Amino acid sequence: MHFFCISENMINSTFVLSEQREVIANSSAVKSLVSVLEALKNSQSPLLFYGEKGSGRCFFAKYLHKCSQNCDSVFMRLNCKTLSVDFLTELLETKPGMLHFDEIDESSAELQIFLLENIEKYSCRFSFSSEKNLEDLVDDGSFSRGFFNLISNLPVNVPPLRQRKEDIEDLSNMFLQIFSKKYNKHFTGFSDEALNLLKNSFWSGNFLEFSSCIENACFNAPPPVIEREHLRLNSLNILPVSDNLNDSDKSLKSAVDRFKKQYILQILNEVRWNQTEAAKVLGIQRTYLSRLIKELQIK
Repeated sequence: MHFFCISENMINSTFVLSEQREVIANSSAVKSLVSVLEALKNSQSPLLFYGEKGSGRCFFAKYLHKCSQNCDSVFMRLNCKTLSVDFLTELLETKPGMLHFDEIDESSAELQIFLLENIEKYSCRFSFSSEKNLEDLVDDGSFSRGFFNLISNLPVNVPPLRQRKEDIEDLSNMFLQIFSKKYNKHFTGFSDEALNLLKNSFWSGNFLEFSSCIENACFNAPPPVIEREHLRLNSLNILPVSDNLNDSDKSLKSAVDRFKKQYILQILNEVRWNQTEAAKVLGIQRTYLSRLIKELQIK
């Protein structure tokens, strides 16, 4: 039997993704990710999955395990917020095939030290995930430098849903099939307007938000087609009106600067001020983003 332990706040997303037998990889971002995982599938080195909450870090860790030569062994996901050294020690004695430590940035100093000193004693494979930049935590002293060096040799970046536009249609239909079955309704698909909205929404909550949106539409909408209004996402792409529209400087440059500042601040907040990730979302160099933050006095 394969055990798939999940933290309470990830139940919905993980349940749905577990029904997806194949990775949907029409987008270049996921194609690249799959290529990396295929190359690493039989390595025993620890892996560190970076990505936003709900982006599928654990799903891809499990995909890696399924592709490996040890695919028949047990895969376990562990919630680092509540994981104790005593429990982990007992668990390791059962000789699992792969342990995935979710939110390793939330782990205790005791757990980090234990893993640093003992990880090479066990034959199972170890993978870790974090939505935070661990280097920043090392710099501020809240994360072990030695442990970081041990687990960060093979970092894997999981793209957020907004960078997977080419996958949205297939993902939408997959979720539609799942929730149609759940609510005993026969949906044939989405209107063009609904699909465009799904493709162009920001999805700050990634699959947690995405699956919830489609489930709500399936529950409330009449078959056979999900229309744009059933998604209730009209406000997602609308930026809030600037509080500075009444500023005395009415020049176009000032208006553009105000918009830039507002939009960049929104993206930075979405990615928890990870400037590298924000630069990717904005499609600009990180050095240019740093300059804009300084010039526009973004705080």
